[in-house]
Amino acid sequence: MTVKLNENQMRAVKHSDGPMLVLAGPGSGKTMVITHRVKHLLDNHIVHPENVLVITFTKASAKEMKDRFVHLMHDQPQSKGVVFGTFHSIYFRIIRRHYGYDIQNILKEEAKIEVFRKIIRSLMIEVGDEYEFIKEIISELSQMKGDLIDVKYYHPYSCSRDQYVDILQAYENYKRLKHLIDFDDMLTICWHLLEHNQEVLSHWQNKFKYILIDEFQDINRVQYEIIKKIAEPSNHLFIVGDDDQSIYQFRGAKPEFLLKFTDDYSNADTTILNYNYRSTSEIVYHSNQLIRNNTNRKNKEMKTINHKGVPPVIIELVDSEEEALRIGQELLKLSQTKQVDFSDMAVIYRTNLQARALMDVLSDMNIPFTVRDKMGTIYDHWITKDILAYLRLARNCNERLSLSRIINKPNRYISKSKLELCLRSSHIWHALHQQYEEQKWMVQRLDELKGHFQVLRKIPPSAWIPYIRTKIGYDEHVKSYADFKKMSHKGLMEILDELHDSTSGLSSIETWFDHIEKVQEHIHSNTGNKHHQSCVTLSTMHSAKGLEFTLVWIIGANEGIIPHQKSNREKEIEEERRLFYVAMTRAKELLYISHLKNRHDETVVPSRFIQEIKIKA
Repeated sequence: MTVKLNENQMRAVKHSDGPMLVLAGPGSGKTMVITHRVKHLLDNHIVHPENVLVITFTKASAKEMKDRFVHLMHDQPQSKGVVFGTFHSIYFRIIRRHYGYDIQNILKEEAKIEVFRKIIRSLMIEVGDEYEFIKEIISELSQMKGDLIDVKYYHPYSCSRDQYVDILQAYENYKRLKHLIDFDDMLTICWHLLEHNQEVLSHWQNKFKYILIDEFQDINRVQYEIIKKIAEPSNHLFIVGDDDQSIYQFRGAKPEFLLKFTDDYSNADTTILNYNYRSTSEIVYHSNQLIRNNTNRKNKEMKTINHKGVPPVIIELVDSEEEALRIGQELLKLSQTKQVDFSDMAVIYRTNLQARALMDVLSDMNIPFTVRDKMGTIYDHWITKDILAYLRLARNCNERLSLSRIINKPNRYISKSKLELCLRSSHIWHALHQQYEEQKWMVQRLDELKGHFQVLRKIPPSAWIPYIRTKIGYDEHVKSYADFKKMSHKGLMEILDELHDSTSGLSSIETWFDHIEKVQEHIHSNTGNKHHQSCVTLSTMHSAKGLEFTLVWIIGANEGIIPHQKSNREKEIEEERRLFYVAMTRAKELLYISHLKNRHDETVVPSRFIQEIKIKA
């Protein structure tokens, strides 16, 4: 079947030589343009397939791009020669050829976490939650290397500078000893190689004469610097992206490389793919109304030839519990009346924390759902594990793992070595009393803790978390942890608020444990199982990018949630607006946006973005 390209798509496809910037809005057919562009190069420019390189950001999108190109070429032999890959796979190919690296030399992410765990313990660095700290350190190292910053000029936020340097040195020494590299090294080693070895650089410049890059707004500094080197001197760079969908700056993405591309390449041609073939006219119109409020962007207005459809539906609800129930009822009705299949529905939120009430309700209503984000749910968070440990001890004060977890949360100055010794005893509390019998105030603390467990066993579920927070002093422990980490404690307190909301309607500790287990089983049985029954997709705004659904429901559209409370500067507000724009433009036919009156017993106001999309709430 012959696909008819619109005027701007055709202009991009038939671009001759030199650099070109293609601004491709949501649903504008950018994959089709890239594949047709490659075909045009082979058919009309007499370019050899092995001289063409197509780069995407994920293995899945690289495979999809290649499959669509091979299909477009009707499986002609020459279609097999074009190279499709991610930045990491291409740059690894370069350093593998020169340094002889093999797949066995790559440090896998799971093993990487274990390496950092051993380093932190060997350096005796005290952290509140080890896994969270390791994730922060890994993220910082990645951003530092992605920006090509020398450690002596880098100011860490996850720990002190001395600790950061010690961790980094230990990590680099480990990799050197084991002859390993990680995914960040693939980029930095490649950059150093091409920077200092002209012979190697010339080889790859002759190899990849035409370079096409998808999602260019997500590129970071080291990725861009390498591409600029390889593209010289002809600079046949064909970049496709959308500054309005730049939402990964927290990972080191630099949208300014797209915005300033024509400054770097003054002879670059530019075209805009401004027809959205995905969404209805109403959705396109209202998303345009939103994004035009950003000032740091290329000026463009999306259009569509699709039917008008219905305007986005704005719903005000009392709280997150009512919101979740309303969503569950509406999705079930649409599925039962066969208007929309579960697999074509998505609920999108700003943070994973917002999904708690929704997962609880969908699980109770037996509505199948899958969670896209690998970060885990609120029930996986270390604060939740602390709270559950207190409740397990209320049920059985001799549970060793739980006691070990919370005995110094808040700090009761129980010696770690003495505790480990006592945990081996068959009479833990007697052993603890013996260890501190000369220190009456310590014995009093132990008795007080045991008394707390007895109170927790007797009070109603609605009182559990307030008691742990105030009477036991867990709030102060969390604030101290946040101060130590030089971070705001608001986000951590919000987790405690959300957990308190989740205890509503419970009858016992066992009921809550059973409910959490049911939700976790529901998630694990559905997520990643392609052969499972059709499921509603739950996703953060970040993870929803690149997807599309007949129905999209954006929840929690309140100030402090979206835009997020941490976003205060104009640059940050603009990224939050782009996030909302990405969420809106995932919808093909039906778009719901809900906001709350109350959140954690406090009055909240609708997001400014609701007013900006020009709909009366």
